[in-house]
Amino acid sequence: MPMWNKVSGVHLSPASPEIVLDHDHTSPSVGCLSSEPIIASPENTHADNSIGSQTLPKAQIQQSTHTHLDISLFPLGLTDEKSNGTIALVDDSEDPGANVSNIQLQQKISTLEMKLKVSEEEKHRIKKDVESLMEKHSILEKDFLKEKEQEAISFQDRYKELQEKHKQELEDMRKAGHEALSIIVDEYKALLQSSVKQQVEAIEKQYISAIEKQAHKCEELLNTQHQRLLEMLDTEKELLKEKIKEALAQQSQEQKEILEKCLEEERQKNKEALISAAKLEKEVVKDAVLKAIEEERKHLENVHAEERELWKTEHAKDQEEVSQAIQKAVQEQREISQETVKAAIIEEQKRSEKAVEEAVKRTRDELIEYVKEQKRVRIPWRALICSSIN
Repeated sequence: MPMWNKVSGVHLSPASPEIVLDHDHTSPSVGCLSSEPIIASPENTHADNSIGSQTLPKAQIQQSTHTHLDISLFPLGLTDEKSNGTIALVDDSEDPGANVSNIQLQQKISTLEMKLKVSEEEKHRIKKDVESLMEKHSILEKDFLKEKEQEAISFQDRYKELQEKHKQELEDMRKAGHEALSIIVDEYKALLQSSVKQQVEAIEKQYISAIEKQAHKCEELLNTQHQRLLEMLDTEKELLKEKIKEALAQQSQEQKEILEKCLEEERQKNKEALISAAKLEKEVVKDAVLKAIEEERKHLENVHAEERELWKTEHAKDQEEVSQAIQKAVQEQREISQETVKAAIIEEQKRSEKAVEEAVKRTRDELIEYVKEQKRVRIPWRALICSSIN
C-alpha cells in the first residue's frame, strides 16, 4: 500500500476490528486520515512493560502488542480552485464567436468534473486502504491472541510439570518422613497458584483497557477527519454549483438569442417558399381544372350528339309509321269526306307533336340528371384541389 507508507512511526495496539468496521460502515464517505501519530498513553505502555517483565521478554511483547501503521494525507486539489476557479465568460458584444466561449466553458466544467472524479477515486482508494489496514490489524490481533494462548498453554504445562515435580518431592519427603517440609511445600504451592492467577487477571485487564483506549482514539480521529472532509466537500460543492448556475444561465441566454435569430430566418424562408409553392400549385390546379372542364364539355357534347342521333332515328321511324298509317287510312277511307280526313290528319299531327315533346322532355331530364351526377362526382375532387391550394 504505497500511499500509507509515506508517514511512519504510528503505533496502534490491537483493537477489535468490529468497532472500526462498524464506524466505517456508518460513515462511508471518510476520505482521509490525519497525519498525527497515534501514540499509546504512558500508563498503557507502563502497564504493558510491567506485564511483559513478569511473563515474557520486553521485545517480544512490544512486537506482539503494537503494529506500525503508515498514514498519508489525502491530496485534495480542489482547494486551490476556491480562490482562482472563477469561470470567464465572453459576451456576444465583445466576441461574436459564441462557440469559443461555449468551448471554454465546457472545458472548465470538464476539468472541474475530472477533479471531482479524482477526489472521489482517491477517497474510495483510501477507504479500501483503511479496510485493508483494519484487516491486517485484526490478523495481528489474532496472532497476538494465539501467542498469548500458546504462552498460557506453555505456562500451564510448566505449572503441571511443577505440580508433578512437587508431588514427587512431596512423595519423597513423605517417604523420608519430612512432614514439616511437606507443609511448607503446600503453602508454597498455594501462594504460587494465587500469584499466577493474579498475574493472569492483571494481564487481561491491562490488555482490555489498552485495546479500549486505542479504539476510542482511532474512532475520535476518524470522526474528526470525516467531519473535516465533509465540510470541505460541502463548501466546494456550493462554489461549483454557483459557478455552474451562472455559466448555464449565460449560455442559455446566448443560445436563446441564437435560436430566435435562426427561427426568424427559418420563418421568413418558409413563408417565401410557401408563397412560391402556393403560386405554382395554384397554376397547376388551374390548368388541371381547365383541362378537366374542357374534357367534360367535350364528353357532354358527344353524349348530346349521340342522344340527338337516337332521337332523330326514333322520330324518323315514328314519322314513317304515321305516314304508312295515313296512307292505309286514305286507301281504306277514300269515300270519307275531306273534312274527316283533315280532322284525322290534325289529330295525328297533334299526337306526333306530343310524342316529340315527350321525347325531347325525356332527353332533357336525362341530360339534367347526368349533369347533376357529374357535378356530384366533381365535388370531392374540387374540395381536394382547394385544400391542396390552401
